Amino acid sequence: MSSSIVRRLSIPECILLVTQRITKYPVLIQRILQHTKDSDEDHSCVCEALRCVKELITAVDSKVNEQEKKQRLREVYSRTDSKSIMRMKSGQMFAKEDLIRGRKLLHDGALQLKNTAGRLKDVHAMLLSDVLVFLQEKDQKYVFASLDQRSTVISLQNLIVREVANEERGLFLITAGTDRPEMVEVLASSKEERNTWRAIIQDAMHCM
Repeated sequence: MSSSIVRRLSIPECILLVTQRITKYPVLIQRILQHTKDSDEDHSCVCEALRCVKELITAVDSKVNEQEKKQRLREVYSRTDSKSIMRMKSGQMFAKEDLIRGRKLLHDGALQLKNTAGRLKDVHAMLLSDVLVFLQEKDQKYVFASLDQRSTVISLQNLIVREVANEERGLFLITAGTDRPEMVEVLASSKEERNTWRAIIQDAMHCM
């Protein structure tokens, strides 16, 4: 084959080149499907093969993402100061070990917390299966962030998430279901990032 597109490869070599990457399978099968008539007895089999390979790729992507999040949680855990501890609004103490005790990482990233004086604190937010944790760096380690007298480990149970009316990057996190509800204001880097956090937090709450 002299075409520059196939780089002088033979047909078997072209097929092998495509099938070395699972993400290329749909492209190959779709091309086969384009040249398969609806009346051909193989048409339904090719359609089924395309459906199956797309499902397989989705499953592989999901597993890869899951493993990456496990590794990320381990990295943060290993950098967290073992002496750091935070009292939750319920009174329960949350320590370093609780980061990985039966919990999965759903999302993480940089946010800012606003204190009562209006000053912003840079934090690293970790959305786990049932809690939202805010960490800050101290002496090259992570510790639970300090925020006035409020907890920076927030249970997703009975949590209310609201947009800040006059700040497109902001969210209010309101811990309800207690004698004295507690509110924390967080800011993302952009409106889009704020919306991503809001959606993922709400999804996590619905899955509890």
